[in-house]
Amino acid sequence: MTYAFLMYMKAAGLILISSLAGCAAGGAPQILVSTRTVDTSQAFALPPPGGPSIVSVIERPYNNAVQQEILLATSARTPGQNVLRVQFFGPVKANLSGGDKLRDSQLGVTDISREMRGTLPGIVMHRSPNYVQNRYGPFGYASGRSRSGDTCVYAWQRIRPGESQSRWLTGRGSIQVRLRLCDSNLTEQQLLAFMYGYSVNAAFNDYSWNPYGDAPGPAENLGKSGEDIYPSGPKAPPAEALMPPPAQPLRAQIQRRVDTQAAPAVPVRLRPAPIGPLVPPPPGMQGTSTSQPIGTAPVVPGAGTRPANTNSNIYVPPPPATGQQ
Repeated sequence: MTYAFLMYMKAAGLILISSLAGCAAGGAPQILVSTRTVDTSQAFALPPPGGPSIVSVIERPYNNAVQQEILLATSARTPGQNVLRVQFFGPVKANLSGGDKLRDSQLGVTDISREMRGTLPGIVMHRSPNYVQNRYGPFGYASGRSRSGDTCVYAWQRIRPGESQSRWLTGRGSIQVRLRLCDSNLTEQQLLAFMYGYSVNAAFNDYSWNPYGDAPGPAENLGKSGEDIYPSGPKAPPAEALMPPPAQPLRAQIQRRVDTQAAPAVPVRLRPAPIGPLVPPPPGMQGTSTSQPIGTAPVVPGAGTRPANTNSNIYVPPPPATGQQ
């Protein structure tokens, strides 16, 4: 037997052993891309107090980042799901993502428009020209109204320190945030409040990862002489707020007290309508009128009589003179 034949037999034996080992191992199929649903308490970002609440969290790792799609509760009639997408770029561990990478750069107008068309199809979105900023820095947003009458907001933000704060050992990493939010009852301002109230809830356990930059320093007037700082803020309150109101004369105080303590108004009782025949007046009372019919009593305020028309006075003509033809 030659040496080549021996090597061939050895290789064939190794292949046979490997095949038998593979058949013996078996087992369930292995998931190559580790996209999974995690508990809502493991969300990378949390909505502001008051909602909307988190329905589910879908997480997927990449070679340079970890992405979470945080699905939010919705009452809108627009097709699609309200979602907060958060991407953490940093020192991730080896994974089975297949070598996929996410783009970590500031998006242009064309990229944002493409994202909105894919997330909110059929809705005309208008980009806001205003500069807006939350606790993590500036962000952009667009708003629109769907055919079903829902108000929709799409917002984007990239959290990253400025170029002057980026260093070789610290200040690396970034966070990309996207918000798709539609509601049938809230206004654009109420939906936009989400961007001012959400909070980042995760971080890489690495000393070099810091997408927020350096912490802001104290106020310039802190600790300096001649700089007043009041409990309500750095500015001094108005002079009229520090001075007590001027004293008023005693007569004006008494008059104001009398005006505020006026007697309650007495309800007006109306006279009842006259009942019975008219009675001529006695001699010497000619030309007068009376409103006191037979069988009636004087009306006393508070006596409980039923109101009647006050214009009930009837003129009684005088009797004819005696001894005239």
